[in-house]
Amino acid sequence: MERQFFEDLPREIRLMAAFHTMNYEAALKAMLSPPAFDREIREKILARQRANPRHILIGDKGYPPRLYDMTWPPLLLYYEGDIKLLHRPSVAVVGSRKCSTYGRRVTKDFSMLLAKSGMVVVSGGARGIDTVAHEAALEVQGKSICVLGCGLNVAYPPENRELFRVLAQEGLLLSEYPRDYGPKRWTFPMRNRIIAALSSAVLVTEAEEKSGSLHTAAYGEELNRPVYAVPGDIYAPNKSGTHGLIEMGARILYRQEDLLLDLLALHPEMARYRIKDLGLAGISMAEDTQKKLLGWSSFSRISGEEDLFVPDPPPSVGGVEGGTGKDSFDI
Repeated sequence: MERQFFEDLPREIRLMAAFHTMNYEAALKAMLSPPAFDREIREKILARQRANPRHILIGDKGYPPRLYDMTWPPLLLYYEGDIKLLHRPSVAVVGSRKCSTYGRRVTKDFSMLLAKSGMVVVSGGARGIDTVAHEAALEVQGKSICVLGCGLNVAYPPENRELFRVLAQEGLLLSEYPRDYGPKRWTFPMRNRIIAALSSAVLVTEAEEKSGSLHTAAYGEELNRPVYAVPGDIYAPNKSGTHGLIEMGARILYRQEDLLLDLLALHPEMARYRIKDLGLAGISMAEDTQKKLLGWSSFSRISGEEDLFVPDPPPSVGGVEGGTGKDSFDI
């Protein structure tokens, strides 16, 4: 359905429909033909809303515009952290849970480069490649979004509990599922579609033939997002997925510089976000210094254009303040 349809619907209708059931079709039907909820059902809906105060409804001004590219965009998203990150340029970095030393190194290098260049690194918080991507972005004071396949207060995998806590403070945790909702086998492919839709491009750094990250790449392809894959050892089974993507048309990525040039063409403003993240907005600095801050000093083909570094005020996100939940609605 068109974005305008949801934006034109009264927020009370959208809220009541989205909170009264987790069944997508039933919730959408309730938006199209609002039922007369009795008092008991309304009280239950309001209780769910109070238990999940930080949320965004489809049609809200703060709802991520890229999600409208989806055939079935999420009707309701829960969050913890800086909601304004949903409106910044971002790249999905995904791959296998059982990753090699090579996969970890490649993921760390690319994620750090993306974060230092002002891009938000988006991944799914899983073991392996996802974890490395999030940690690498945070390590260089960059920004990262983690899309979970469970409720925001459910630490899965449990060893990433501390990572999720840091992401909620310095980045963003996002989920379609309410608090206390545990992970299911089907929630991860659903999460993957959001990761792809939120992102300007999808990067698969290492994947087996049946890796879930290939679902993310497929969703990205459906949504006309550029898909990149990093090649590896042809004898290693955990590279067969990425090699398959390359065979099917994904762009082979063996130079960081190539990815950076493509992203600069899509988002020439990305460097400004990095300057802001570092607290250096408004400070005059030489071109060489700028390139060093962005991690670009070793790339001969990246020219320093002055207008890339002029800090702009951050855009308003429809009155939604990061992490405050001010766009919530009380019936």
